[in-house]
Amino acid sequence: MAQIAQVLQQLLQGLSQLAGAWSGMLSGSPSGGPFASQPSPFGNFPLQNQPVAGFYGGSPGQTPSVQGGGGGYNGTSGLLGSVGAPPTPSDPNEFASYLQAQRLGGTLQGKTGIAQKDAIPGTRFGQVANSEAWQASLARNYAYQFAAYATGADALTPAGMQKGQQAFNNMSDDARLFMQVAAVFKGNLLNGPGFYNNPGLKQLLLNHNLGDLANQPGVGETDVQSIGAITKALNSGQLTLDQVISSGTIDNLDRYHQVINYVQGGQFNNALNFYDNVQV
Repeated sequence: MAQIAQVLQQLLQGLSQLAGAWSGMLSGSPSGGPFASQPSPFGNFPLQNQPVAGFYGGSPGQTPSVQGGGGGYNGTSGLLGSVGAPPTPSDPNEFASYLQAQRLGGTLQGKTGIAQKDAIPGTRFGQVANSEAWQASLARNYAYQFAAYATGADALTPAGMQKGQQAFNNMSDDARLFMQVAAVFKGNLLNGPGFYNNPGLKQLLLNHNLGDLANQPGVGETDVQSIGAITKALNSGQLTLDQVISSGTIDNLDRYHQVINYVQGGQFNNALNFYDNVQV
């Protein structure tokens, strides 16, 4: 009887330990998702002095969903639905603040840093503390610079960026999707950054007899000019997004497709709406 009692006691202890383990697994929370605790380089404009705070774990009502997925591009037969323009920035000084940070980071001298501390004090771009929301805003501004270049406006002035923003909705599906995907792809969202081969983009234009675009200053060297020239070709129908994706100029096609899903699925706009409306 004593042996039976001992066996029963050991069995009960084992069941208690197993129940405790399951309870811990079920009550645990994710460790942060795809953007948790990462440094924040933004392609050619790495983030500096940016607090790292994922969308997961924010205060109630301030936690947009930013996982990739939904919609998408299958890599062979083109777009599975179109995508519109990003939401209009809520701060009228957004472009000026972004451009100041870009300029103070040394962009015009060939340097590549951009820091929130260099933004105009008191602007939303200078205050939003959520790292992912700030990166989404950075990507939106970058996309507007591509649009400005593609439509002949000055991508380095607030007025030029505003013209790029205004032109966005009137551009082709391929161009609108490409600009937003390119801007996000160059950043740290979805485990970036990613890179384009700018000389390869120039060669792509030359291969399609688009020397008038390929031979413009900066094309094949710098991002705004190279990606802007591709955008212009997409908008005019002289290139397709399929041709860009299959050109060998993108360093991580798996992530590129994930970014396409992120933009087409609405998660990019969710992050931007959070940025535009969160209290600062």
